[in-house]
Amino acid sequence: MKYTILFCLSLCIFSCGPIRDCYSTVEYYRVDECLLIVQKIPSDTDSRFDYKGINPVTKKEYDCNSNISDMWWSNYKKDITIGDTIIKKKGELIFSIHKKDTVMSFNFECEGKIYK
Repeated sequence: MKYTILFCLSLCIFSCGPIRDCYSTVEYYRVDECLLIVQKIPSDTDSRFDYKGINPVTKKEYDCNSNISDMWWSNYKKDITIGDTIIKKKGELIFSIHKKDTVMSFNFECEGKIYK
């Protein structure tokens, strides 16, 4: 009985495999996009990337929330303030925060390699 339980536990652990390799992650993030002048910032306790504001091209209200990018974009939440423009173009792996006098750009990195 003890060996059966250990065997089943081992199968569960080793059958999951790696969470995601870099190539899969790159393709996963490439499809996401956001173009927004920030008007509302989510709470500090919320780990989701859920910013609201105006799309500068269409001039319509826009909600830039993404479960895909939470692991990457959320790293830069502390740098985003009301009035900033945040940009992540579809097909690219660069996330930018445009402030009044500064542009901060962040490339996606995986296992020490920078992707664009």
